[in-house]
Formats: sequence, structure tokens, C-alpha cells
Amino acid sequence: MDAEKPNILWIITDHALHYGHHRPGEFELHRPHFEQLCEEGVCFDRAYSVSPICTPARSSMMTGQYPSRHGQRWNTLGFPPHNRNDFATGQMLYSHYLSSAGYRNAYIGKWHCGHTRLPADYGIEGWSLPGYGAHYQCEAYGQYCKELGLGMPTALIEEHRRISEYKGKKLVLHSDVDTDWHFMDSFGVLQGPPEAHEANFVSHLSCEKLKELTQSDQSWSMVASFWGPHHPYIPSEPYASMYDPSDIPEYPSFREIYKDKPFRHFIHRDLTYLGKMDMWDWDTWSRVLARAYGQARQLDDAVGHLLDTLDETGQADNTIVVYCADHGDAAASHGGLWDKSSTCLEEVVRIPLAVRWPKGFKGGRTSNALVSNMDITATILDAACITPQKDMQSRSLLPLCLDEGDSSWPEHLVCEHNGHHDDILQRMIVTDQYKYVAALLDGDELYDLKEDPCEMTNLIHSPELEPIRRKLRSKLVDHMKSNEVMGMGSGKYTEYTPGATQLMHSLALQVSGELF
Repeated sequence: MDAEKPNILWIITDHALHYGHHRPGEFELHRPHFEQLCEEGVCFDRAYSVSPICTPARSSMMTGQYPSRHGQRWNTLGFPPHNRNDFATGQMLYSHYLSSAGYRNAYIGKWHCGHTRLPADYGIEGWSLPGYGAHYQCEAYGQYCKELGLGMPTALIEEHRRISEYKGKKLVLHSDVDTDWHFMDSFGVLQGPPEAHEANFVSHLSCEKLKELTQSDQSWSMVASFWGPHHPYIPSEPYASMYDPSDIPEYPSFREIYKDKPFRHFIHRDLTYLGKMDMWDWDTWSRVLARAYGQARQLDDAVGHLLDTLDETGQADNTIVVYCADHGDAAASHGGLWDKSSTCLEEVVRIPLAVRWPKGFKGGRTSNALVSNMDITATILDAACITPQKDMQSRSLLPLCLDEGDSSWPEHLVCEHNGHHDDILQRMIVTDQYKYVAALLDGDELYDLKEDPCEMTNLIHSPELEPIRRKLRSKLVDHMKSNEVMGMGSGKYTEYTPGATQLMHSLALQVSGELF
């Protein structure tokens, strides 16, 4: 192994309950192993998803490019005919750069960056599944259960948002119905020991691969990608009972009535579930969150097992560990939401992010810089002393980790959202205090996050904030002109995002009163 090159362990979680759920003094949601990484490394307290949907975010992490550049703007098999279901031929991934520098690369777990091609098709070792991946049905999980004598995965379904007859039943997750998706909108308890849970399954495979990699003479990288804590919220015991629903206070925005909010918020809360079920009251939601928090804790312990394995190999000191999520989770927020949708709520776009590298920098710091999970790509390449191609839009976090770049780091961050189950094009820009969301054919949003962290008051029509609106719109125009829209800026970028040109021109008109 090249002593000058760090190994790379990249932990990706899915759909994390993060922003707003840990409220010191009111309710504390502890994830001990993530917290330990923060204490030993650098915690990025203002980290965002570059695009708060699985495939776009994950593909941006793999490429270091915005979804508008790599083309996977919706989840794989998304409805738009112009959406990519796999990376374009010749697309450079993080692994291509590392391989050229002599790294051995592995990927374990959820991929969701392509419908037909998997990590193995890009020269990456390991195990994954096509599309979202039916992990409780796959052959590898079945073999794992057989070796441990676990039997078939069975869950007690306590509530289901769409299929009322599932309530109170114990169902085998891979045989009673056709697919994992039948259980997606439910919560309950996975029967059997913790080892039966997806988080423990992925952790087991990751640990085995990690042991193999560390026995090689090559520098290595490994992605351990979990399906959790994404719903269905079905932790096993003792995690299922770790949180008492009566101890969980009502979420601050639970009773929001959407005053002055754009139509897409109503789509998420009301129209998505119209005719399927009544809205849950807080008593039900507290039970949902008790299971969700238990599942988050079970995932955290599975991550801890992986970190313990890294320690046992003796290579932790020169291994850069990155922990992140692809996006957040709106559960129980803003009127009682489930899942994510075509909104840029802080609960959906904010993510946990920590970086640890004992040999590279001191730990115990928190950075408030505005960063995204797309920036991880440039970070790991920077640590490996690799210069990426100029079309990479990711920025290395290492200067922030070294406490050298806070003053020069950009004071704003732009994220993309192209919709989920509906086609609502949005571009979000956030600063230290304000967040502005521009939408095509729907209303815009402006929030003062310092005064209104729960985003209850849309200030888009506030006369006092006209200079702020104009400034943020102008910055969005500049960003889209340089990074997204064909024919603008350098003119070399392909527009994968129909509607981006219209949105940019609309913003420019509002800024200057004329089109360019």
C-alpha cells in the first residue's frame, strides 16, 4: 500500500431523519457513532443534498456534477422520457480517477445510479442491486439469512398508509407480496434478532469486503451504502422499543396550515394521499417517529460495527472516513408529511455530513460552511492528490477540514430539484441567513432561516426584502448561465433539463426588467 495515499471509506445513508429532529433541551436523537465521527473529525453543520432525490443526489456524488450535467435528474425509470436511466457512455466517476492512481475500489449496498448498469460495470468490486434494489428479496440476503439461521424476514406491520388490511399482520417481506415496495409506506417491528435487519446485512457484507481490501498491498476505497434509515420504519428489537412515543414532543411545524405557500406543498401533503387515508394525528405520528428513530439508531450501530472493523485492521489512522446521506426526510413535519416530494424544505435538503482523517487533520471541529454531498467527490480525490477534469463542479472540503478555507469558501450554495412524482423544476440558493427557492410555473419562496428555522413564513412578497430577493435571483441567474444552460457562459454544456432556460430568463427578467 502506498503510504502517502489515504484509504477511503465512504458511508452513504439513505433518506436521513436529521434536520429538526435533534432538539437539545426538548428532545435528543442520539446517533453515537456518527457523533463520534464528528468529535474525531469535522462535522459540517450546514450540509445540503445537491438534489433531494435518491438517484440525482447519488449520481452527483459519483460524478461530482450537478444532475443537470450528468443527466440523471429523477430516480431511475422516472417518468420523463428525457431522463437518463444510466450514466452516459464515457462519464467519469470517482472510481475512474482513483483507479488511474492505483486504487482498488469497492462498492457495497444500495446503488440506485442506474437501471441496467451497476458498479461492476464501471470496474468497481463488491455487491449491489439494480434500480432501488429489493434487498429483502435478493439472493445475497437469502444466503446471509441461511448462514446465520435467521429464517425468512418477517415484520409486524403496525400501520400502513395505503393498505389498511396489513395493519396488525405479520408478513414475510419477500414472499407474501411481490416486492419491497408493498411495505414502503408502513411502520412496525422486524421480527427476529438485529442481524436480520437490512442495516446489519449491509454492514456484514461491508466488513467482510473491508477485511479483504486491507489485506491487499494496494490503497483502497470502499463505499458502504445503506438503504436505511429510509422507510419502511421496521427496526428490530431492542431498537424498536428504544424510544417511547409519549416522550416524543410534537414536531414544531406539525400543525402548519400552508399560509402563503406554493401549490407544490399542497401536492405533497394533500393530493398525494387523496382518497387513500385520513391524515394521521400526533398520537400516530409519535409512534411512527419512535420506530423511525429506532431504525436510525440501529443503522448507527451497524455503522459502528464497520468502524470497529476498520480499527481492527490497523489502517484507521490513514483512512479518510466520510459519512453522509443522499437527502433528508420530511416525516411528521409541515402538517404531517410522509417521504419527500417536490419541495426544498430544510428537512428534505439538509443532511448529516462528517469527515475524519486522523493522519490528515485534527478533529473536534464544526464547520458552518455551506456545503453539499456533491463536494465529497472532490474531497476524496484531493486527499488522494488527484486533479479531476475541469467539468467537475464539486469542491474539496479539505481546506475547511484543515481550517484554512473558511474565509474563501463561497457564501452561498445552489441546489437543484426537478421534482418527485411530478415535474416541478426548482433551483434553491441558500446563504448564511436566507433561502430562496425559484420554481417554474409555481410560486417562489423566501425564508429567513435565522428567525424562522421551521420555514413557517414565506417572505417572498415582503417589500423590505426586495434587495435580498434581487441579489439571490441574480446569483441564481449567474449560476445557471455558467453551469447549466446550453448556449450561455462557455456554451459547451448540454441542457438535460427542459425548462431551465425558461426559469433562468424569468429570473433575469425579475432582476433587470429585460431579457438578455
